Amino acid sequence: MRRSLSASRSVLASLPVVVSLLLAYGAVLLSLAHQWADDPNYSHGFFVPLMAAWLAWRRRDAFIAAPRRPSAAGLAVIVAGALLYLAGVLAAELFTTRLSLVVVVAGLVLALEGGARLRVLAFPVGFLLLMIPLPYVLYYRLTFPLQIESSRLAAGFLTATGLPVLRDGNVLHLEGYSLEVVTACSGLRSIMTLGTIGVFMMDFIRMPPAGAVLYVALMVPVAVTANVARLVTTAGIASIAGPERAESFLHELSGLVLFVAGTVAMVLCAKGMQWIARARSGSRSSW
Repeated sequence: MRRSLSASRSVLASLPVVVSLLLAYGAVLLSLAHQWADDPNYSHGFFVPLMAAWLAWRRRDAFIAAPRRPSAAGLAVIVAGALLYLAGVLAAELFTTRLSLVVVVAGLVLALEGGARLRVLAFPVGFLLLMIPLPYVLYYRLTFPLQIESSRLAAGFLTATGLPVLRDGNVLHLEGYSLEVVTACSGLRSIMTLGTIGVFMMDFIRMPPAGAVLYVALMVPVAVTANVARLVTTAGIASIAGPERAESFLHELSGLVLFVAGTVAMVLCAKGMQWIARARSGSRSSW
């Protein structure tokens, strides 16, 4: 009971700081919201702050138990964040101004609550980075190789199933239909969305650090496999039911189904790695 009262008081005490932060970064938050709404690659961004808040709430007992020692070093972090913001505004670079928001949040926690409590909230604060869209230069450098690789894998699978296909770069030519693997179909969207879900799930699944690193790495092949499966499904629909069906509701439905399948695959990977970790620890203890 006392802990819940302390948590409530801590939340109320932080409200003025939260309101001030929202006012200071109002323009940045609005630009983020507009991009999340307009760009399907980053629509998951709406959920990241809510997920981060849930991760922080899960740590409320540890946060209260940690000693509160406000640190002047937090002011230096806040100043660094403010300089990032200024540099981003002067260079008209959105990524830098958005990154400064997360830096300032970390600095505020350090300044007002201290290093011990910042360590408790390190994961939720770091999780906020997943709401920031990639710089366009980096985005297009990642998408083109993914487009080529996805089209190559899809062409190989279609050929193995007996469907005649000719690949020309990122374009798959089937009988009476050509499927271009455009930027939106590169698989980066799936990687970012499934990656966000996977990182969030890491907080609920106990595994050793090496297992956590491997789990994060597995998000990429799982997302790419789901994307290739969607391309193959679209090509199959075009061959069986015609191009119109492939580019209509069935295309969107296949994307939703395969996204759910990718999420399930991430859960199964986590469970499998957790089972292996338990088996290994059990065999070690038996020695």
